[in-house]
Amino acid sequence: MRLFWTGIVMSTMMWAQVPVAAPAGEVVGVGNFAHIVQNLDKSLEFYRDALGLEVAVNQPFAPNPAIAKLGNTLGGQSRYVALKVPGSEIGVELIEYKDIDRKPQHPHFYDPGAANMILRVRDLDAVFAKLQKFGAKVITAAGKPVTINNTIHVMFVQDPDGFVVELGQGTPPADLKVPAASNVFGGAFELSVVNSEASVKFYNDLLGFNMKLGAEFNTNKLMAETAGAPGASFRQSRSLIPGTPVSMTLIEFKDIDRKPLKGRVQDPGTAILQLRVRDVAGLTKKLKGAGVPVVTTGGEPVDVGPGLKIAIVRDPNNLMLELLQR
Repeated sequence: MRLFWTGIVMSTMMWAQVPVAAPAGEVVGVGNFAHIVQNLDKSLEFYRDALGLEVAVNQPFAPNPAIAKLGNTLGGQSRYVALKVPGSEIGVELIEYKDIDRKPQHPHFYDPGAANMILRVRDLDAVFAKLQKFGAKVITAAGKPVTINNTIHVMFVQDPDGFVVELGQGTPPADLKVPAASNVFGGAFELSVVNSEASVKFYNDLLGFNMKLGAEFNTNKLMAETAGAPGASFRQSRSLIPGTPVSMTLIEFKDIDRKPLKGRVQDPGTAILQLRVRDVAGLTKKLKGAGVPVVTTGGEPVDVGPGLKIAIVRDPNNLMLELLQR
């Protein structure tokens, strides 16, 4: 029998077996975790060269009226790179804008609206050596990988725009299809939230998740320091993204100064999660009726390619949700 991932450190997961996909509903799958970046070339060095992710798409700057309308970035141009995460349905997308006003954000892991990628690797020390060479900022208090409870080897780092990457060491299960040469063998998504109850209600009631509310705050000092949040306590709410085996965790911090993020689509540091949906027009109408802000110009989905309609909305924490229907 296949088992779900079990949370160990913050939302560090150990892959004992490949998880079963959650039932689809309004949401039927996941796409990429998009990072709006200041300098795509620098960010690409981090994700491709230091972390070892594989480039799947690399598009140069070009004007695109449909994309500009989608993100309400009229007058701007964007370029992007999509990278695969071996062993996971969620990937990473790096997007840089030009010819438009940009105000970089500098998110901390504990700031509401800050989103991070969770990657499992076979050899964390090997990744750490590459990250040191790159000059990446390690936010784990020890400045290097640490071991929790004598079992979990883990580290938190920030990419050039402040996005946090949680790296945990493990062994991929035999039935997980991952290239033997790949150090990375899985990924998940985590979001810092203003309020757990409101965020869980949003994802469960409006998007059909089965998010389990974290009832208690964890005061483990070593865990907080490992995540770069010394002195804080935290609670986590978790669900699989519907239609996928990909874990999504909402984490709420207290006892630490938090500054909610309020970036626009084009601002470096803004996070966008792509969700594949069954009916983007119907879901957008439903969300608008519930008072959810729609970013897309005109408040309606945009045709961005043959058979592809997309709308962007904001969740209660200013995470941009890109709703895709094919």
